[in-house]
Amino acid sequence: MTTRRPVGKGLTYAGLGLAAVAVVGLAGWGITALVGGGDDDTDFGGLVPDTATAAPTATAAAAAADDPCSPGEGDQLSGEGVIAALEHRYYLLRSGESVRELMAPDAPLPDAAMIQQGIDTVPLGTTHCLEVTAIGPNTYSAQITEVRPDRRNEFKQRITTTTAEDGRVMIRSIEEVGA
Repeated sequence: MTTRRPVGKGLTYAGLGLAAVAVVGLAGWGITALVGGGDDDTDFGGLVPDTATAAPTATAAAAAADDPCSPGEGDQLSGEGVIAALEHRYYLLRSGESVRELMAPDAPLPDAAMIQQGIDTVPLGTTHCLEVTAIGPNTYSAQITEVRPDRRNEFKQRITTTTAEDGRVMIRSIEEVGA
C-alpha cells in the first residue's frame, strides 16, 4: 500500500526551500555590496537572518582583540587609524551607527541602517585582518581578509579620507578594487 502526500503540502515545502535559498543569497549579496561600496544605489533588500543579530560575546570580543592580525580599535587621527576604526566597529562592535559616525556626513555611502543590515549578515565569530597602504594624499589601499566560521573572503578597496573642521579624519569614499 502506498501513502499519497497531498500536492499542496509538497508545493509549500518547495516554496519554503526556495525562500530560504533567496534569503541566504540576498544576505551574501548584501555584505559584498556594502564592503565593495562602489555603488551609490545599493539596496540590501531588508532580509536578514534572525540568528545574525546578536551581539558578540565577551569571550569572542576578547579573542578577536588578542588576535595578532587585528588592527586594534583605530582612531580618527590618521587615514590608517580611521580605516582600522571602521573595521573594528564593523566586525567587533557590530554597530552600523558607530561605523557611519566615521564617515563624512555628505559621503555617498550607505546610511547606518543599511550598514547594520550588512553587519547582520556576517556570522558571529568572524575575524578579520587588515592591511592599509597609503597610495596618495588621503588615499589608501586596504586589503581585508575576513575569516568566517565556514570560509575566508578577501576584499581589496580604495578608501579616501577627509579631515573635518574639528580635525577628525573621516572616510570619504570606499571603492572595490578588482573583482
